[in-house]
Amino acid sequence: MKQLPITEKENYTKFHRFAYKDDLKHAELTYSEFPRWSIISGYYCMHDITKLFLAEKYNIKITSPEIHAKAIDALAKCLTDKMLKDKLIELLKQAENFYYSVERLKEKTLLTLLKRGKQERGKAQYYSEDFSKHANSEKALYFIENIVRPYVNLIEELMK
Repeated sequence: MKQLPITEKENYTKFHRFAYKDDLKHAELTYSEFPRWSIISGYYCMHDITKLFLAEKYNIKITSPEIHAKAIDALAKCLTDKMLKDKLIELLKQAENFYYSVERLKEKTLLTLLKRGKQERGKAQYYSEDFSKHANSEKALYFIENIVRPYVNLIEELMK
């Protein structure tokens, strides 16, 4: 995690804005025929919108190595920002009937969704003996509707 140079900010944010939307579109269009790739694309949508959010709101650039872990850590640090936390809790209250049960209504919900996305992508992308249960069309659709879209909607609202 480092400061995003002002000379790079426009291109960096343009790329991640394009990438998250492109990944989401790919995930939505391929879940029935290519569920494994749908899950992978869905997670990358979450990852790219997280990097966009961090760049736009906090001028943070996430780079390799350990880029996925760094994005999660940076988001966790940002969630200690009182103004962000208050805005997120208000958004979660508005979304609770649609996405969340009352027990899950915490600012850490955002971080939990990103971590869950990373886990699901790993299950779909890497070898395991029972890989077929991690990448079927029902699982992919559930992932898109219950993990990816809620996360994207929350981050988009936080960027306003």
